[in-house]
Amino acid sequence: MMLKIAGAILIVASCSMGGVLYSNKYIYRLDNLKSLSICIEMLRSEIVYSHMPLPEASRIIGEKVKGPIADIFSDFADVLRSRKGYTAHQALEVALKNNAAKLSINEEEMDLFRTLGTMIGTSDTINQEKSLNLLSKQLELLINKAIKERDKNVKMYRNLGLLSGLGLAILLI
Repeated sequence: MMLKIAGAILIVASCSMGGVLYSNKYIYRLDNLKSLSICIEMLRSEIVYSHMPLPEASRIIGEKVKGPIADIFSDFADVLRSRKGYTAHQALEVALKNNAAKLSINEEEMDLFRTLGTMIGTSDTINQEKSLNLLSKQLELLINKAIKERDKNVKMYRNLGLLSGLGLAILLI
């Protein structure tokens, strides 16, 4: 009887942990989007007010921010500084490819990230500022959408994990 109880506890705990781990992707997604928003604002200020070159601005952003978004900006700066003939768009694609596994964002958000590569480094400061402002507004909409999805799904998946574990434990006992 003690083995059945111990097994049931392990089943409930493991299913609950599975629900928690699955629900965390919504939390990490929101963190990634907020971090990207901060990085875009920092990039805008570095380009517009400091008139800093793109590789240097990206390096500074990569040092100031933590997480996978910072790694993307650091890799982006490294690729641009390597002087192998990459455009900003190509350099960002390389950085995204190198760090895609660390990100918790969906395809719509990845497309927005790719849009950043097409916007920066191709025009004058004024147009880049306008483009980054537009990108910030689009990102704000995605953040609001991610908040709604997080609020809905985190609780659901955590409860689903717990309830499925309880259901399995009851069936096995």
